Amino acid sequence: MILSIAQLVQLAANAGFTGDDLATAVAIAMAESGGNPDAYNAETAANTPQGQGSYGLWQIYLKAHPEFAGENLYDPQTNADAAFSIYSNAGGFSPWATYTGGEYLAELGAADAQISPSDSLSTSSDGTQVLEASFIPDDSTMLYLLAGGALAFFLVSRLFG
Repeated sequence: MILSIAQLVQLAANAGFTGDDLATAVAIAMAESGGNPDAYNAETAANTPQGQGSYGLWQIYLKAHPEFAGENLYDPQTNADAAFSIYSNAGGFSPWATYTGGEYLAELGAADAQISPSDSLSTSSDGTQVLEASFIPDDSTMLYLLAGGALAFFLVSRLFG
């Protein structure tokens, strides 16, 4: 199952990414895995020992990050949490080759489009961070809303006009 950019935004926000770094994190996940939580790269070109390759959405490289051994890095939220930990410890996104190589830039516009400036994080009763996104209608929804508004205006003007 491939996750949508909107789903990746929610995962990244829950993990702790905010501001411009939220969009960058989502763009990196898309560049690294295409949104596939089951992605695995054995990293054979780097002579990586078997089973210590790169896992999941953010391609967590187990050889470089053995602290995540034993965790289910195929679980989307676990992977996002690991990515945030790596990002925090590194002081940025330098551990990801798709960031340092610029490949994430091809995904950044789509990630930015899913994050409204009025989006905000709140914390639910169980401590999970929830991204509260504003509703941005697509073209067909906007036509429907405009038509409904015109009909309402017509009816009101007939009743009270």
